[in-house]
Amino acid sequence: MPYFLIKQTLKIGNAASMLNGMTQLLLAKMNLSTLTSWFGAQSSDSGMNLLQQIISQVLNADSNELRKRVKQIEQSQEAPVKSQLELLRQYTSQSAEQQQKIRKLSESRSVSIVTAILGSDKISPSLTETSHKLALDYLSLQLAVRDREKLIEVLCHHQPDLVTKSIRELVTVYDPIIRALHQAVDLGSGVTDLQNFLDDVIGLSLIDRTKPAKLPTVRDFVHLLERHQKSSHVFIHQALKNGKQLSQWYHEYASQAIEQYKQTQAKDKAAGGGTAAGDLTQCLNKLVSKLSKDQQQQVHRQLDHHAAFLDGLSQQSKARMDRTIRASLAADKSDPEPEVEGSPGMFLLKWQYFIDRSPITPGPSNGPPRSGKSGSVIDATAVDVDGEKPAVTYQASKREVPSLKPPDVSVVMRLLEPGFKEELQRLAATKKGKGQSASS
Repeated sequence: MPYFLIKQTLKIGNAASMLNGMTQLLLAKMNLSTLTSWFGAQSSDSGMNLLQQIISQVLNADSNELRKRVKQIEQSQEAPVKSQLELLRQYTSQSAEQQQKIRKLSESRSVSIVTAILGSDKISPSLTETSHKLALDYLSLQLAVRDREKLIEVLCHHQPDLVTKSIRELVTVYDPIIRALHQAVDLGSGVTDLQNFLDDVIGLSLIDRTKPAKLPTVRDFVHLLERHQKSSHVFIHQALKNGKQLSQWYHEYASQAIEQYKQTQAKDKAAGGGTAAGDLTQCLNKLVSKLSKDQQQQVHRQLDHHAAFLDGLSQQSKARMDRTIRASLAADKSDPEPEVEGSPGMFLLKWQYFIDRSPITPGPSNGPPRSGKSGSVIDATAVDVDGEKPAVTYQASKREVPSLKPPDVSVVMRLLEPGFKEELQRLAATKKGKGQSASS
């Protein structure tokens, strides 16, 4: 990232010149079309700007490392034959429907995805244990290469260039705010502080693979934020002190944002309903009332279990946050700090549940699917794009086992989801009609 050029551009006194300079620096495309457009020729979306160059270089660097590993597997004496490798390569370019069909075949027959791919084309899937492992690695690497190639294609080479157009439109929308911020704050110094913060984040996250190292903990990032909080306080103070209009705009935005969550319907105690779901409470009550008594009991039972689960997550997250804050505020920083197990945040915990129950292809050629919490899957995530493992790995045996399990809510989804989607579509159509009427 050209921090020096960005800082010099942000120091330009005229806001319009500064915005134009930043836009040209980040979004200008240095190609033949750019040069000819200066003489009146029609501009083109071909080529890449600075942001797209950075994205392309980072993703291409990963792709090159992955291709080296692909080449090593192809040259291995124990690798599958070329025809089998070609089938695995073709799988990466198949449609989503075809890939889903093969995945379902793998799951129903309790075979690996490699066995399902090779068996789908009547080619003998007989592989040795070593060859099968190499085939799994080969398929994984080919999928990783394809993902990066598609990202480069969409973000950097798509015609028309939607990324550049979107950024330009975003700058236009926030033009008044950027101008006011430019007048109130020294943005050049802010970029210096941001650069120092990002350098520290990268330095904390990097692990030296040549020697044993300790994984960064939540408290390490807490201390990092404490070291840099003065910079953010100075930036916010300058913005509020010198940009009175910025403060007014923010208050108006916050008030309007909160207004969107305001309940417009009064609580209907006579109907026996609360307002836990806001304006959708009445809709959900109607959907439940249409069910049979037995179905209503099942729905209520699962909802009670889910409410208890969310309450437990909230208490667990608050307890972890309290432990982290108390540890970070310890008076004697020279003493060894005890480890704080787990990270606060309800959504992080729920996200971990989703990862843990994600089905993963079996390691051997035959067997039940693995999951995201399987030891072999966790160990595989420690491998870098170049195939090297750091000296420290996240051992599955030391991995924290969640104390709460998400309850089954399949009955609720099956019985209420169709009607709820219809209600949301009706409300969206109603609001769209009101918006068009107001604009006319």
